[in-house]
This record gives sequence, C-alpha cells and structure tokens, in this order.
Amino acid sequence: MARKKIYSEEKRRFTMTLTQTAIKWLEQKQLDMKASSLSDVIERMARENLPKNE
Repeated sequence: MARKKIYSEEKRRFTMTLTQTAIKWLEQKQLDMKASSLSDVIERMARENLPKNE
C-alpha cells in the first residue's frame, strides 16, 4: 500500500524503539506544536533543521 505524499515526497514506514521518557517528550512536543501525530512532530523538527536551499 502506497503511503500518503507530503512535502512532495512519498512516506515510508519506519519503526523505532524509544524510552518512555522520549515518548513523553515527543507527546508534549505534539501538543505544543499542535501536530497531528508523533511522526508529524519528527518530520517538522527535521525540516526545521535541514539546510535551506538557496
């Protein structure tokens, strides 16, 4: 099954294992950012830190 495209890229499934501390931190970030999911939090944070194409 194809994943939804976002940011002009296809998404792919990726599994990670995190401590409860990391999960709680991500959940708080999700609330702070009003993000739709934990993966959305990670996506947004990664894109904020990517070098800008100039």
